[in-house]
Amino acid sequence: MSAIRFFRNAIPYVMVTLLVTTLLINTPYLVAQSTSEDNYTQIADLAYGPEDPGNLLDLYLPNDAGEDALPLIIWHSGSAWFSNMAKDDDGAVAIAEEFTSRGFAVATLSIRSSIDARFPAQGHDVRAAIRFLRENAAEYGINPDQFAMMGNSSGGWATAFAATTSNIMELPGEEGVNGISSAVQVAVPFFPPTDFLSMDTFAAENDLPMGFAYPHDSPTSPEGLLIECGDEPAPVPPSEEPPEGLLSIQDCPEETEAADPTSYIDGEEIPIWVLHGGADELLPFNQSQLVYEATMTEGNVARYTFVPTGEHDVGTIIDAEAATTRTASDGEETVAEGAGPSWDEIEEFIRSNLTTMTE
Repeated sequence: MSAIRFFRNAIPYVMVTLLVTTLLINTPYLVAQSTSEDNYTQIADLAYGPEDPGNLLDLYLPNDAGEDALPLIIWHSGSAWFSNMAKDDDGAVAIAEEFTSRGFAVATLSIRSSIDARFPAQGHDVRAAIRFLRENAAEYGINPDQFAMMGNSSGGWATAFAATTSNIMELPGEEGVNGISSAVQVAVPFFPPTDFLSMDTFAAENDLPMGFAYPHDSPTSPEGLLIECGDEPAPVPPSEEPPEGLLSIQDCPEETEAADPTSYIDGEEIPIWVLHGGADELLPFNQSQLVYEATMTEGNVARYTFVPTGEHDVGTIIDAEAATTRTASDGEETVAEGAGPSWDEIEEFIRSNLTTMTE
């Protein structure tokens, strides 16, 4: 499938078109502006890095906040890494409204798209945004020691990447760290892509639904365009034909594995709750399962919820009729059958672990 055809078919999933992304590349940054709604104040277009596409975030602060510094939730909406304006996604705004009403500050985050830059730029952007928010926490009444991150799809990948690199002060090639921590204290990724190299094989072997995102091994898949395996870089914007010299991610295993959040799990990790659906047509559920199992193996706090009917949609995970949840702590595991989690349960997991981490 050509890159342009892929983008066109992906519109319902990524909520962005190549035209809008291309226009944004040439749009100057806006000055941060504050607008107030009934329940929250939005501070839009905060630049957390150099004025390149994607280094922007919006901050939502509850209007009825008390005197105590606020816990922060950072949300990144998925776009198959095609969007550099994910902060404006309707789902991101909905999360901001949901959690400001629960007494959290919420930052909705944009990072550079795979059109703007190849990995590891996206991982570096996520961490840069966290450092910016921590460095400026006092200005916005935020507790710098109570950061949670959530996201769906490629936003779930960003969440998992932030989580598993939280104990690393500086990654190879990362700039502007200046001694400021890039850590979050708890993470909740929804259906994240993680082990790119296993996607096609696992889906085929387990007779899983395979929608337009397959094959993931293709040079023009979302993962292929993120890694850009080969000597020649992908053209911008992508052409109708696969770029000359661009190879399958299977031909670049080391570079591809570096984008796998589980490859950074090597000891004590932050608490993480990964959620995935069995009816997801874009990403096989082993992607979340692998994060959970790798985290559990190290004796960390981890949770994995599998929703058999869950699709590539947060709305089919939250309050689903049936789900299996595995919970691990100190190497011990419990398994519970029941309904999918509610937002109340997500909030409880976040708050309880933020409290534990700061005690």
